[in-house]
Amino acid sequence: MSEAAEEFHFSPRPNRASEINWHAWSKEAFDEARSTGRPILLSISAVWCHWCHVMDETTYSHPSVIDLINRDYVPVRVDNDVRPDINQRYNMGGWPTTAFLTASGDILTGATYMPPDQMASALVRIASYYRTSQAEIASRVLEARKRTASGIARSAGELAPGLVDEILDAVRSSYDEEYGGFGGAPKFPQTEALLLLLEQSVVRADDSLRGMAIHSLEKMTGGGTYDHVEGGFFRYSTTQDWSVPHFEKMLEDHAGLVQALALAGMKDELQKTVGYLDRVLRDPKTGLYAGSQDADEHYYAMDAEERAQATAPYVDRRVYTSWNAALAIALLPIFPIHGEVAPAGADGAARTLDSLFKRAYRRGDGMLHAEGVGGQLSDQVWSLWAAVRAYQHGLGDRWMEIALDLAAHIEEQYADPELGGYLDHSGKDELGRLGERIKPLVENSVAAMALVELDILLGDPSAPHRERARRALESVAALPRSYGLMAAVFARALDRLGRDPIKVTTKNRELAHAALAAHPYAVIDPSGDQRAVVCVGTICLAPVSTPGAVRDAIKEATTTRA
Repeated sequence: MSEAAEEFHFSPRPNRASEINWHAWSKEAFDEARSTGRPILLSISAVWCHWCHVMDETTYSHPSVIDLINRDYVPVRVDNDVRPDINQRYNMGGWPTTAFLTASGDILTGATYMPPDQMASALVRIASYYRTSQAEIASRVLEARKRTASGIARSAGELAPGLVDEILDAVRSSYDEEYGGFGGAPKFPQTEALLLLLEQSVVRADDSLRGMAIHSLEKMTGGGTYDHVEGGFFRYSTTQDWSVPHFEKMLEDHAGLVQALALAGMKDELQKTVGYLDRVLRDPKTGLYAGSQDADEHYYAMDAEERAQATAPYVDRRVYTSWNAALAIALLPIFPIHGEVAPAGADGAARTLDSLFKRAYRRGDGMLHAEGVGGQLSDQVWSLWAAVRAYQHGLGDRWMEIALDLAAHIEEQYADPELGGYLDHSGKDELGRLGERIKPLVENSVAAMALVELDILLGDPSAPHRERARRALESVAALPRSYGLMAAVFARALDRLGRDPIKVTTKNRELAHAALAAHPYAVIDPSGDQRAVVCVGTICLAPVSTPGAVRDAIKEATTTRA
């Protein structure tokens, strides 16, 4: 096996892509581009990506393409899952991304999949242009940098009244009454929109919102986007009716889908989905979950007997911190509320978190992204929320210590001291466009939800966490109106920030889970006794001792405050 084949993941089918002199994203690659006067060819791929495999087998296996790249370019290959920060800045509309860059990392042009003839022509044309047009390129680069320089300021805004309603209306207007889900083809699960509907159905006492979410989940699990043999969801549907999927399965998607199925009370589908995750993606030795399973249209067309005789699609065993933390958050409440749906119920989630933090967490330094890969904002905020939830679920006081440490690390390494909010990476790698500052809406929203819950648990008016949550949302508040239903996660965070906190103090796990089942914003303080004290805002009711009384107390207190 060549060195490139050992370092980079290529298609599992025969190909010659490893004959290209691929470089990792590194200072050495950029230095070589400068010293040789060659442009950079950046290929952003993914282990699970069907068309990435096709490009390896066709374009990157064509002798002329191999020769042209090795002669005229510094080729750099990046895995999207390993370096989402690079993908955020260079993706050309899908995977594979094929981007042509200057030696400083500025974009010349780019595309997604390019067949061999088109690629060969582009390689010749762009290399010639790069050699002869440096003055023109420098002018174009300068203009492009001016356009992006003020982007971070433009994302900030006020937390206007009615913004949650606007986002919820965008979700409603995109809802497909016939097939469920949102919009037409291609159709993605949009898990944050489903979670927003399920949460708001409780908060607003509106069963129609719950009906939209359940109808969507039923259509997804009943259609071709769900694997009816082994369980688990495919990444998306190429058709509006969920009948023809793209066959990769992503851990990233399943965290939100597991949570949605649990909130919707769809126990059978939940059990089958978690069963797939446990059997196929979960490492029984560590309790940690692999990142993805490849698309394989032929395999997934087989019945159970045929699959038993076939080789299953490749599983990327790399462990990604943010995705494992998000799944643990979804799994923690499942065992007590829904019964033993699979080995990875609450006990499995606890083991996942123990293994994940042992592997990725260093006090004062936050979380790694994957083995040997530095952490990014997504890893810090999902891990923060997971630690906060682990404390609430009675897994020990150490989780509060970890949560406070991660909150401090995020503020120190990722915060924008001038405009508030958090940047997507800590600035340790600023090669190419990584020097551009980006505040992602999703991660700032997740940070806000975690910080709000941490603030409620601490109960200290002088603690900074609620104000940090507010600033995180303000830093991206100009984005939701252009994002539409894609801003559902922002609405979930903003609604939590704007409502009176619901705090239930009890160490009785049955009562705690009754509270969690009764209201999506309930925060559990495990420092109490076997009874439960329900507080909403400044109103605290008398202690209660049964699950039904907990539910009634939450309803009474929230109604009184309203």
